[in-house]
Amino acid sequence: MKTSLKQKIYLKMKTPHEALEILFNRFEPGPIEGVEEISVHEASGRITSEPIFARFSSPDQHLAAMDGIAVSAEDTYGATERRPIRLKSGSEAVWINTGQVMPDKKNAVIMAEKLNIIDEDTIEISSSAFPWQNVRKVGEDFVVTELLFPRNHIIRSFDLGTLIVGGAFKLKVRKRPKVVIIPTGSELVRFSKLSEPLNLKEGHVLESNSFVLSTLARECGAES
Repeated sequence: MKTSLKQKIYLKMKTPHEALEILFNRFEPGPIEGVEEISVHEASGRITSEPIFARFSSPDQHLAAMDGIAVSAEDTYGATERRPIRLKSGSEAVWINTGQVMPDKKNAVIMAEKLNIIDEDTIEISSSAFPWQNVRKVGEDFVVTELLFPRNHIIRSFDLGTLIVGGAFKLKVRKRPKVVIIPTGSELVRFSKLSEPLNLKEGHVLESNSFVLSTLARECGAES
């Protein structure tokens, strides 16, 4: 006696909302409560489990914002094109590059393009400088104890610089959710089981969806 097998034909697709509702009703996932401490160089893509505050100010010292000479602004007052002022190199004027720490008792930088070099020991200026001209002052980006990132912030690649400069070398993040992909079908074969693609037997099909879904899960921050 022959038995007829009725084939399932899917004529109506589930909406994403319906599919998620079915999934969550079956598995009832709970909140991800696990926390782990990681190094900042591993933090890209992770989610903070607590607020992160600056342990250092940025910058933590006064820095030159231009190439030129570091001066005391008071030594330059009164300089004009008609009455330029000459400064002694090494004492009244200290050569400095962008990003370097300002010398002691200097509070302004005059750009190299505005200098008239008389000789190795003498530099002439034709305009005065004002205090903190072309200087990045302490705490210009943020100050110590300032909030850098709130809880549940997804750390992006360009956030890493802020974390490092702010002294957050280690931070607590939420553990990654674990996702398991289980492909079904007796005809499916993992490509890793084949030494050569041509060794695929008749009636078998290469399985690829699990690799795609696993990669998508990892891109969303999960372990798969």
